[in-house]
Amino acid sequence: LLNLGGNVHTLGAKPDGSSWRVAVRDPSGEGYAGVVEVTGKAVITSGGYQRFFEENGNRYHHIIDPKTGWPASNGLLSVTVIGDSGMACDGLSTALFVMGLERALTFWETQGDFEAVFIMEDKIVITDGLEDSFEPLGKYVDMKVEVRDRDKD
Repeated sequence: LLNLGGNVHTLGAKPDGSSWRVAVRDPSGEGYAGVVEVTGKAVITSGGYQRFFEENGNRYHHIIDPKTGWPASNGLLSVTVIGDSGMACDGLSTALFVMGLERALTFWETQGDFEAVFIMEDKIVITDGLEDSFEPLGKYVDMKVEVRDRDKD
């Protein structure tokens, strides 16, 4: 298990053969939003909650929307991508964050060989490959977890 500060890589399973449990940070900074069980996968998160500054009551984070030149603002608090390649997941987590939920899910449905966790103020959306391996934690336990099915029309 390699933890590179927001980028976690699991090399195979744990010594006892079980899956690794990788926590997904709560974007508000209060513990964890959930945990995902993986074996031999990269788990990479992007969000605007670690690198930011505040000025005149506004928070400006480091993930810039290239269309506006301003920090991406679309309702997403964080995006976690789970896949085989850490490098691909790193780029995807940032790109999906900028896209916003619906465009990101459309991309996943048509292009994605990965799974994802999208954290918003009022819900968590996960892709169907995580349905049996994602568990909400903390204040997210009672929050709605919506599962997006790739085969759904």
